[in-house]
Amino acid sequence: MLKCLWYFSALYLASDQVQQFDSYGKVRNMMIDDSFFWFRRNRLILPGVRGEHVLMHITDTHLNVCDALSTADEREKVKEQEALWDVYKEKFATGNGEPYGDAQRISTLAAFDRLLALAEELKPEVLLLSGDNLDYMHPAGERYLAKRLGAYDGKFICVPGNHEAEACAGAWDSGVRAYEFEGFRIVAVDNRNRTVTRPDLDALRTLCSDPVPIILLCHVPILTACCGEKLRSVNPYFVIDAETADENAREFISLCVSSDAIRAILCGHVHGYHAVEFAPGKPQIVGSQGMAGAVHLFTVAQPD
Repeated sequence: MLKCLWYFSALYLASDQVQQFDSYGKVRNMMIDDSFFWFRRNRLILPGVRGEHVLMHITDTHLNVCDALSTADEREKVKEQEALWDVYKEKFATGNGEPYGDAQRISTLAAFDRLLALAEELKPEVLLLSGDNLDYMHPAGERYLAKRLGAYDGKFICVPGNHEAEACAGAWDSGVRAYEFEGFRIVAVDNRNRTVTRPDLDALRTLCSDPVPIILLCHVPILTACCGEKLRSVNPYFVIDAETADENAREFISLCVSSDAIRAILCGHVHGYHAVEFAPGKPQIVGSQGMAGAVHLFTVAQPD
């Protein structure tokens, strides 16, 4: 198996300078003047990759939206859900020791707009959204998401979370989807129900028969012996654990661990940041809640 290396950095806030890599390996410093955002940054070194590729990863934005077409009941539902998340996003942040203050006390819609504006400023090679983009499937939310992502001036890859359906027009499609980059591929997998379907598992296994390195984008993290105590201590609802999972999920975990092709997993669902290995040398980065300003910048690069 070809060796890959990964490096992680400490948390830094939006007032810090962000070293942004473009696809040709040059670095430019950007000052992001918005205290809503806070960042984690990781770097994966893969043999065979050409150049440097910056991926912007966000998750768990839990959009609640109403528009001119929304009914009175739909508007009331949005209001109720926003009120719930005003409480719970702060509880998640403080419970995980993550930044939270007045800057994060904004609506999910305002938060999503800021995240997309940040992506349009930073211009990553691809924007990755790892699920629970919508708080629940509702017409105004689906309209907004399709319109906003359709207007985004860049590539994006989106997967559903447990609050969502298997497909959402203009945002994500059902099934396993593979996207090719220079020397690696990103594979989108729907594991929102803490399992995968048999057709999706078979499709992923077929992709793994090709030696091209894979970065998996999914919603729910997997739990293995390598993951460490912090991730193992979260509520079982937030992970796929082989000890309690169904047969398809156990096969999914086994494939992730054993396949030479799968090199990293980017996911969410936990509402707190974790950087662990799911197998030796294979990082699993669990992004924190985008609705509270969390941004993960993930660089994939060639060896020096």
